[in-house]
Amino acid sequence: MATHPQKRCVVVMWSEEKQALVSYTLDVEKVLAVTTRQFPLELPVADYNNTLDDEFARRFGAATLNLLALSNPELRPFIKITSAND
Repeated sequence: MATHPQKRCVVVMWSEEKQALVSYTLDVEKVLAVTTRQFPLELPVADYNNTLDDEFARRFGAATLNLLALSNPELRPFIKITSAND
């Protein structure tokens, strides 16, 4: 996997037109410039025993899809995620 000297972040969106999830890698500074007045959802790795494992990835992915579906209700029928057995 290629590495980039500049810090990048990933932005994921739902394209109703394409019926596809679309992701972009963007310069962190540019993203921070447009999100300064937003309320971030922070997930400190210490809260997860400093391990981002398969279960974390599953839950993070599910939460991300559900957040996208809040403002893109046409995405909801495509999401078939089973709740974890806690």
